[in-house]
Amino acid sequence: MIISHRYRFIFVHCRKVAGSSMKVSIAPHLGPTDIVLGSYQELYRDRSFFNRQALSEAVRPHGLRELASGLLRGRSWRDSLNKAVKRRYKQAFGLSSSGHPTATDIQRAFPEEWHSYFKFCFVRNPYERAVSDYLYLTRESADAPSFSNYIRNLSESKRDVHGRDKYDNWPMYTIGDQPVMDFIGRYEKLQEDFARAMERVGLPEVRLTASEKRRNYRKPWRDYYGPGDRELVGALYGKEISYFDYTFEP
Repeated sequence: MIISHRYRFIFVHCRKVAGSSMKVSIAPHLGPTDIVLGSYQELYRDRSFFNRQALSEAVRPHGLRELASGLLRGRSWRDSLNKAVKRRYKQAFGLSSSGHPTATDIQRAFPEEWHSYFKFCFVRNPYERAVSDYLYLTRESADAPSFSNYIRNLSESKRDVHGRDKYDNWPMYTIGDQPVMDFIGRYEKLQEDFARAMERVGLPEVRLTASEKRRNYRKPWRDYYGPGDRELVGALYGKEISYFDYTFEP
C-alpha cells in the first residue's frame, strides 16, 4: 500500500497484480512523509528511493529490535526494515494485513485521506492469479503440493499453504461487496492502465518497470488445472469473476 500526501492518492496493493513493480516505479517520486508498506527489499536497491517515514520507524525501539532480530536470523537489513515498518503500522492502526490491508481497514485507519485522496488498485483474472499465487507461495518448498491439492486445501480451509487467510483480493477494494476505488486497472492491460492511473495522480512521466518478483510460468497457466479445479477457483473468487466478467478460456 502507498498513501501519498504529496500527490494525494492511495494505492491499494492487491496480490499478484505487479504491485511491487508499481511501487518500485512510483517510489522515487514520493514525498519524505509518504507511507509505503511492503516491498522495501526492492525499493532500497534503487538508491534514488529514500523515505524518511520508514527510516524514522527503523530507529525507534521497535524498529531496532526487529532489525536486530532479523539480522541475527540471517535476514538482510532490507527485509528486516520491511518487517519492522509493516509490523509497526499493523499494530498502530489495527490493520488485518500490513502489506495488503482491506478497504475497510484503510478507511478506518486513515479516514481523512480515504475521503479526499484518489484511490486506485489493479485486478487480475483469478483463474490465472490462483496459479501465480500458488507458484509464489510454494517457490521455496521442497515438497510443494500440486496445484490441484493446493486449490482443494484452500477451498476447504480458506487458508493458504502458510496458514494465512489473505487469499482473496475482493475485500481489498470493496466495502459491503461494492467496489470503492476511483480507478481499477486491469493486469491484462497493465501498461495502458498504469499510465492512466499515473496521469490521474499527476505523474504522467512514470513508466512501469519490471519487478524482480515477476516469474515466467514453467508451462501455460491453464495446464496447471486438473479435473474440478476450475470449479473450485470459480467458487473461491466468484464475486470478482462475476463483477469483471472474467472467464477461464481466452
